[in-house]
Amino acid sequence: MSIYRILLSLCMAYCLFSTNSLYAQTNEKIKSTNNATLIGIGSSNLYDTYLSPLKYTGTSFRLMNERMKKTSWFNNKFTKQQLIDLEVTTTKNPIGNADQFSVLLGYSLGGHYSLIKTDKFRFSAGGLWNASGGVLYNQRNSNNPASARAYSNIQLSAIAFYSWKNITFRGQLDAPVMGILFSPHYGQSYYEISLGNSVDVVNFASLHNQRALRTYFTADIPVSKVTLRVGYLGSFYQTEIHNLQTHNYSNSIVIGLVSESVNLSGNKIKANKIIDSSFY
Repeated sequence: MSIYRILLSLCMAYCLFSTNSLYAQTNEKIKSTNNATLIGIGSSNLYDTYLSPLKYTGTSFRLMNERMKKTSWFNNKFTKQQLIDLEVTTTKNPIGNADQFSVLLGYSLGGHYSLIKTDKFRFSAGGLWNASGGVLYNQRNSNNPASARAYSNIQLSAIAFYSWKNITFRGQLDAPVMGILFSPHYGQSYYEISLGNSVDVVNFASLHNQRALRTYFTADIPVSKVTLRVGYLGSFYQTEIHNLQTHNYSNSIVIGLVSESVNLSGNKIKANKIIDSSFY
């Protein structure tokens, strides 16, 4: 009888362990990714003394994709952020008889550490790595009609969220502290650079020759079965190097859709009992 009791006890213990394990898997929180795709339109102000001593103003068009995901890093207090931002601008000189166009593509990757968290308010601080490249084209110039844009920076970043009823408000500020930037010398043609005269065209960038600020304010509003994101994006970037001055200022209204997605692969999707896959 003692052997049967031991076997019965072992079976009961195994069943209890299996039930608890399944319960833990079923109730484990899955970290989803917040995806947002937005379009934007607003005003643009371009200035580049390599091409013209005049400031050109006009319209800015944007296409953005943003992804944010909570991680287990730093005791579940770190959130990753990725941003892809394409800006196309069309501008005119002050008297309206010359056009200037620009295309700029930027990529940012980094994250924020949670410092304050309450039921309605959250504040986090961190950093982002950014790389941007593009071109500015002046219709009027013949010898040097275009100017390249290329820079990469480490940025300080702060982000805050506030929940009111079903709406989530977000504010974010980003500013570069150091990096590198490309700039020709005053009067130096890109043909010269292509022949090998490229001394000092890649430079260390910091507050002495580069200043920038990106402000981002949004509201996520549930509408029926979708979440609508509306907001304001202000992007202000300027440089002063090699006797050349440039700036790219824009103020845009952005609007788009937000979704939450879960990425499970390999053993994670097989072990998770919440996901009902068609293949596993």
